[in-house]
Amino acid sequence: MGTTRTRLPGITLRDVTPADADAVMRLLADVNPDDPDTFEDVRPNLSLPQEGPLSHFRALMVVAENGEGEILGVLIGGVPLWLFNHVGVDRVLAHRLAERIATITAVAVLPSQRGRGIGAELVRHSVRRFTRAGCGLLTLNCFPELESYYQGLGFSIMDDLNVSLGPLNPVQQHWGDTRVAARALDRYTAFVDVPGLPSPVVSGILPNTSLPRGTYFDGERLWP
Repeated sequence: MGTTRTRLPGITLRDVTPADADAVMRLLADVNPDDPDTFEDVRPNLSLPQEGPLSHFRALMVVAENGEGEILGVLIGGVPLWLFNHVGVDRVLAHRLAERIATITAVAVLPSQRGRGIGAELVRHSVRRFTRAGCGLLTLNCFPELESYYQGLGFSIMDDLNVSLGPLNPVQQHWGDTRVAARALDRYTAFVDVPGLPSPVVSGILPNTSLPRGTYFDGERLWP
């Protein structure tokens, strides 16, 4: 993909190339200074060939740069790994869901450039790219201090991620120290409030997975 203009003067977005690896890794190390190696497993992916449906097949890696070619920010996203480790999701279903559910794993901006809206431009760009790639749901782990920020970008904040895999068959994913920010990307996907559950259920992510009207949770299972 070529360069994409932003609403910020002099700032453009483009897909990551192998030559960006060192600059990207320096940015990612600053996301979690207490553990700078948190994103070290990203480095091998930076040398992957660029191919659709996203920037690097099912991964999206995008940088923001100024007119001098200096990298100011980066966004990394792709398939949620929990899909392939969850006891309620078999491998065939995991691959189907991987085409419909995406996650942002990191957004990093140079400290000197924060507050300009670069991170927001990267997130908005990812929403467009994931939507065009056929995803129906975009998620990210969200710390409390960033909840209002992501709400302003169209995300809903939830304690858990509940995804309907059939009319009365939800699967739940929970992260201990964060909440989840989620955004529906197409007309098939919806967040449905279910009495008895503290977080809504993602309905319609796959064909025949919409929740029936009047569904409620009795503490053990869903009922129509």
